[in-house]
Amino acid sequence: MMTAPPIVLATDFGLADAYVGMMRGVILGINPAASVIDLTHGIGPQDIRHGAVALADSCRYFPSGSIFVAVVDPGVGTERAAILLETPDARFLAPDNGLLTLVCRQYDAAFGDRDTAGASAVPDGCRVRRLTNPDYWRHPVSATFHGRDVFAPAAAHLSLGVSPDDLGAAAAEIMALALPIPRPDGNTVRGQVIYADAFGNLITDITADILAGMDTAALTVSIAGHRIAGLSRTFHDPPGAGRRALLGSHGRLEIVAVDGSAAAQLGVGGGAAVTLTAPV
Repeated sequence: MMTAPPIVLATDFGLADAYVGMMRGVILGINPAASVIDLTHGIGPQDIRHGAVALADSCRYFPSGSIFVAVVDPGVGTERAAILLETPDARFLAPDNGLLTLVCRQYDAAFGDRDTAGASAVPDGCRVRRLTNPDYWRHPVSATFHGRDVFAPAAAHLSLGVSPDDLGAAAAEIMALALPIPRPDGNTVRGQVIYADAFGNLITDITADILAGMDTAALTVSIAGHRIAGLSRTFHDPPGAGRRALLGSHGRLEIVAVDGSAAAQLGVGGGAAVTLTAPV
């Protein structure tokens, strides 16, 4: 039986370099009994939106009270804050750059639902603290590696029972990305690709709840000048080659290529427009 919550790492560091290993080493140096889980280190470099989706789509599968360390941090060393977000279900240590936008949306349905990024009120039931207490950092602190020197040690101390109140000052706002929620407009829904996964599947911001009540078999999905008729149930439904549109395991619309890469075949990635059209 675990005596402390797991620490879950999510970064854009990849595995070719030693960055992830260093973070794990810092955590275990503070709490040798820590349970450290690698969620992913394959988030696209500096791709904050990809990281936001990965966190929000994954955190529900971990035990209550889990400590997430999320580092996609192109602004490391600048004036951007390092924060701890406490939700009713978990704790998240991350740069305050919008990486936690979709986690916050789980507690405020309108969070980030706008056309411009910026600071937003912390959702009800959640708390934010800035990591301003150097007693819980590793020293010296590198200007370019807060994952190792700020976020990892703070997570380890939390796992040992240090109060979040000790880590720094409370904040009333948290940064939100501009991630408007796609909505039906007549017989059309317009969304976009958020990222391409390792298989080249194009993951979009159109979710199953947006399509509720629609006849998905009759929809036409348009992307990059190509059309796909209807949503499939699986990657091979119906049988044969070609591209499919389907609701993936996280409830998001995906454009996929049978035994291939839709991203490579269509030549698109994050930001590509996706349109769903229902018959009139």
